[in-house]
Parts: sequence; C-alpha cells; structure tokens
Amino acid sequence: MLHRSYWPVHRIVVAEHERAFVYRDGAFLRVLGPGHHWLFEPVTKVEVRWASQLAPRLDFPDLEALAQDPAVAAQIHTYRIKDTDRGLLFKEGNFAGFLGPGFHGILKTPVPIKVEIVDITEVEVTHPQKQVLVQAEGSARHMTVIDVAEGYRSALLLDSVRDRLLPPGRWVFWTGFKEVKFVSVDIREQALEIQGQELMTEDKVSIRMNLSARFVVADPVLALSSQTNYRDALYRELQLALRDEVGGRTLDALLSRKEDLGLAIVARVARPAEAMGVKLLGAGLKDIILPGEMRTLLNQVIEAEKRALANQIARREETAATRSLMNTAKLLESNPVLMRLKELEVAERVAEKIGSLSVYGGLDGLMDTLRGFTSLAGAKPKEPQG
Repeated sequence: MLHRSYWPVHRIVVAEHERAFVYRDGAFLRVLGPGHHWLFEPVTKVEVRWASQLAPRLDFPDLEALAQDPAVAAQIHTYRIKDTDRGLLFKEGNFAGFLGPGFHGILKTPVPIKVEIVDITEVEVTHPQKQVLVQAEGSARHMTVIDVAEGYRSALLLDSVRDRLLPPGRWVFWTGFKEVKFVSVDIREQALEIQGQELMTEDKVSIRMNLSARFVVADPVLALSSQTNYRDALYRELQLALRDEVGGRTLDALLSRKEDLGLAIVARVARPAEAMGVKLLGAGLKDIILPGEMRTLLNQVIEAEKRALANQIARREETAATRSLMNTAKLLESNPVLMRLKELEVAERVAEKIGSLSVYGGLDGLMDTLRGFTSLAGAKPKEPQG
C-alpha cells in the first residue's frame, strides 16, 4: 500500500504486523517498525510504502537497491531466482505463492517462512505437493497441466519436438524453459464411413456404395508422425481399394458375395494401415445403390426367376401326384381285397350325400349299380335324330 502526503508534519501509525518504508522526494529515508511516528518535513514530499506480515512478499520496484540498506536487510529475507529456477513460498508449511525469475524480498514474520528453489530444466513437475501447486492461484503462469483420459494417449511435444507418450493420468510441466504442447490420440476402436462412392463394375454398371470400416490406433507415435492426419490417410487407402475391387467384379458377384469384398479390402489395406500406425479390424458394405432403370430391370429379373421356380415346383408336385396314382392303381389291380376296401370307401362317401338308400341284391348289387352310375356319368349324351 502506498501513502503520499504534503503536510509539513506527518503522523505515521504502524501496527504490530506492519512495517512502513518512508521515502522523501522519491529517495528512501528509513523503515519504521510498530508504533506512533512523527516526521517533520516542511518542504518535501513524503511517500510511505506499507508491508504486512500477513502478506509478506514485497512488491517494490526498487527492492534490490532497498535491500542494500542495513536497516531494511534486517527486516526482510532476500532471494534471487534464476531463469531456469522457480521459487515456492511456504508459510507455516502451507504453500503461499510462486516466485518467478528475478529478485524477491520476503518480510520477516514470527511464523516460519520458507522458500524452496526448484530447477525447471527437467520440465516435468515432480514436487511431492504437485496437486497443491496446481490448484494454487497463479499456477497457470508457471505450469501446464495435461489430463489424459482413459482410452487415450497424449504425445508430449517440447519446443515442437516429440518427447514421449503420456498414458492416462494428470501430468504437470513447468513453463518458461521449453514450450510445452501435446496431441491426444484415441486408442479405442473407431469407425470410418466411406459414403456415396460412385463406382463402375466390371460389366460397366454404375453403382453408388457405402463402406464401413473399423480400426484402432496401434502405434500412436507413428500415427502422429508418419502423416498429417491418420484418419484422412486411412480414408484414402480404403477409397482406392474399394474402387479397384469393385472394378474387378461384376454386379452379380457383388450382390451375391458382398462379404468377399470386405475381406478383400481388409487384405489390401492392412499393410499400408500398419505403416500408418493403424490396425484395420474389418470392413464391410453397408449399401449398394443402383440407378433407377437398373433397379427396375433387376426387380424384373428377380420376379422372372421366382416365377420360374414356382412353376418348377408345381410341375414337380404334379409329377409326384401322378406317380402316386399309378402306384395305387397297380396295388388295386393286384390285390382284390384292397380293391374291395376301396370300393367300400367310395360307397361310404356316396351314402353320406344320399338321404335314403335301398339296397337290392346285396353288396355286389350295390357296387354294380354304382358302377352303372359311373358309366352313365362318363358317357356323352346322344344327339337327337332329325
């Protein structure tokens, strides 16, 4: 805190936990301890800078020169922090702030004050109270925090040069010595969709296809370093393989053996994908979209095939029925008892449809009568004579 006064007589009251640094016309005059103080300066400007043991760090622009005064040196601790170091201020064992490069003064207090100097050339923060430092005010000016989620890996870049691969967890690095960056890679199974590919088959049919592929990043370092974007590179390889494989197959082959196309694409792309740091798990066709005229023609072909198959089945059933009748006739001809049972079965069905039936001459007479009816029913009517 700064206080300016132009009165000739100045009364300065310093609390027990405070110190007052008095300046006259911009030049340091003295440091005042606790108590009531009177200054008589009739023609000069008096300036008072305050320091408190509650916030013991001094932020004076002339601190380094001020520390040369023996009276001031008796009131403060001084520290010089190099560019490759950082100071960690602890008050009563609790972290109280960061000290960056430069000259620092800490007001002496009744409680223990400690400044720990750490080397930041190792870049990674390994301090036992790392989590406390990360949560402290002002930590973002001195530290970079990298949180790597489960299922990911992060490539650490120091001054744009790849350093190492970070597994899941929280990683903290010092800033100010090297530029710290990172690139995260998802190592879980991923899907890549090849949509709307306009292709021509071996028999010159234009079709549109959608392909779906599954892959994982097997080597994150290689995936990040061997190309600008590994997903784009894998997309191009799949696209070219799909074009070549479809161009070497007829439409009928594609429609009847779609799974073969996926296997062929995996076999073709597996080696280039491995060189990218990617493992291709599988690929398959999602859709084959035909032009309108070709779709109508194909539907007609399918309809004709199904109709021919239905006719074939019907003829096969008719043949089987005829063969069964022939076998039955042979059995009846060679077995009189079976013939008589068949006649009785016919008589039973006829009797079910007749309200009243009189039988003369026994069973043989009835059967002769039925045979006569059958003959009459089968005979053609005679034409009348003119």
